[in-house]
Amino acid sequence: MEEQEAAKQCLVAIIEDDSEFRNMLRELLEEERYRVVAVSNGAEALETLRGDTLPNVILLDVSMPVMDGFDFLRFRNDDPQLAQVPVVLVTNAKPHERPTIGVNDVVRKPIDIDEILFAIKRYCA
Repeated sequence: MEEQEAAKQCLVAIIEDDSEFRNMLRELLEEERYRVVAVSNGAEALETLRGDTLPNVILLDVSMPVMDGFDFLRFRNDDPQLAQVPVVLVTNAKPHERPTIGVNDVVRKPIDIDEILFAIKRYCA
């Protein structure tokens, strides 16, 4: 029961341009009793997550239109509030393709549901 209570208090931000994958992740996390905010690119995320919507953890795709995950990380790292939020890259990109300063964890696509839930629980305990 304590785990469910912790999940209810935890806000997970999903930044993912693939609407099917984003919606699947949202549904999965909501079934696990997490609160979820989901957006389709880094620019939308910066606008949404500043201020009152500070999440406990961010699930971040790398390849997105408008603002990709790497650009989002650059802006996020310059924002004192957002810089404190753990980031889990959810990607099929190879880790050495670009620097990942500010990334706490990486989950490879196609995702393993247990792996992504474990990563989220680590930051929502």
